[in-house]
Amino acid sequence: MTGKDLSLALLWEFQSQLRQEMFLSLFADTRERFLGTMIEDVKTEVYFDGACPLCKREISLYKKLDKDGIISWVDISDCSPSVAGISRNDLLNRFHVKSKDGEIFSGAEAFFNLWRELPGWKWLGRLGKYPFIVNLAEMLYIKFLKIRPYMQKIVTWIDKKKT
Repeated sequence: MTGKDLSLALLWEFQSQLRQEMFLSLFADTRERFLGTMIEDVKTEVYFDGACPLCKREISLYKKLDKDGIISWVDISDCSPSVAGISRNDLLNRFHVKSKDGEIFSGAEAFFNLWRELPGWKWLGRLGKYPFIVNLAEMLYIKFLKIRPYMQKIVTWIDKKKT
């Protein structure tokens, strides 16, 4: 092989490698844009009992704060969503949130995860990183669940008097 042939072979190899790298680079950029869009489309999902007058009022407040639509609101009383390993009845009995990364939280932890997403409430959501506070909030939430049926009756009675 002459020097000229070797130079042409190296030039051809370099050009071929350059084309391949450009193609992979283009593909990588497209893939990143595509995956970035997919990740942006993943929302925190909130499962709530829309038939509960208390829950409906609280969720209504949260929805007003979610002006950018970063949360998907799922009314369990209207449908039977498929949430990994959780029955519809369990979803109705306790508050649940599915985070953007797919982790499911229940009770007080679910509230802290929701609050982390809401403007004006993020400070409260950050308290969820302290186990003592989460455990205390969970104990209070369990107590609330025991009196919730009575509170629902009172709120329903008040709503009927307004109309």
